[in-house]
Amino acid sequence: DEMFAAAAGKGDILEAQEVFGKYSLDAIATSGFGIESNSFKDPNNVFRQTAMRIVGAEGYTSTLDVLKGVLVYICPKLSQFLGISILPTGTVEFFSKIIRQTVQQRRETGKRRNDIIDFLLDEIKKIEDEDDTTETGVKKEDIDMELALISNALIFFFAGFDTSSLTLATVIFSFMDKPDIQEKARQEIAEVIGDSDRVTADHLRDLKYLENVINEALRFYGIVNNVQRICTKDYKIPDIDFSITKGMVVNVLPACFADECFFNPDELDPDNFDSNNNPNKFGFTGFGQGPRNCIGMRYAYIALKLALVRTLTKFRVVKCEQTVDKLQFDLSKNYFKGGVMFRVEQLDRED
Repeated sequence: DEMFAAAAGKGDILEAQEVFGKYSLDAIATSGFGIESNSFKDPNNVFRQTAMRIVGAEGYTSTLDVLKGVLVYICPKLSQFLGISILPTGTVEFFSKIIRQTVQQRRETGKRRNDIIDFLLDEIKKIEDEDDTTETGVKKEDIDMELALISNALIFFFAGFDTSSLTLATVIFSFMDKPDIQEKARQEIAEVIGDSDRVTADHLRDLKYLENVINEALRFYGIVNNVQRICTKDYKIPDIDFSITKGMVVNVLPACFADECFFNPDELDPDNFDSNNNPNKFGFTGFGQGPRNCIGMRYAYIALKLALVRTLTKFRVVKCEQTVDKLQFDLSKNYFKGGVMFRVEQLDRED
């Protein structure tokens, strides 16, 4: 609120991923790693610097990091043999140290924050209290508990940081491109939350139109345009003479613009996800589908909606002279060409 209020007063131009990347990182630092981070007041803190390196943000990666990433992608087996990781040197070690220190403190003090660390510790305790073999048939002595905890915490980080800021950037552009969508979302927020001093989980769950806006931005701008999975057992596709064999890499392409999946596929229209219009969920891959869908999906909806509620309640998002006419994704930067530039206007009480 303070940052937007200052920007509105001065007429400053903001960049969506820059703004919401700080928000996303601070949210994950608290809910995922149990530490307090204020990227708005201290953008150069070591946690943010390391996080930007690990996601390959522009200006934070070295030429060596890029070359290593290319080698891992082209020759994965050779890279594994040589011990080359796609992640920049020192980044995993940094987060692993934080997690180890946090876990040690929780176990020694018994303090709880009800975050991802507590959740994983609870699950590990359940496994330790079980018989020698887990429900999946894995022997307990074959499970590296510390590795399991660290890897899951890192997956949570990857699932929630860069993707959340990128999604919010597309939603902000949607609000500017079609102001009627922004106004309708703001009206829903007013109706659901009203004058309440506190935004609750029930409030966020009831923001159905806002959720449709998020899904539609993901669909229309194609942030997730491929879901890749590895087959774990042989499977014969019904009615055709083809089997997917164990170990085969399967790329699932979405049908985001298919008429049979959405009633208005060629337009940016949140009503594409209105249940009355019978959307086909398998035409949308924003969070994947089935038991291997996004591990951070529920967290993502909460974080995304909360950010948009705080934005739309007091401010209006508007175009500026640097706003691009159309979003074009640049793979080399993992972001849109020209960024998503915008201004905010303070709302009057009557608004």
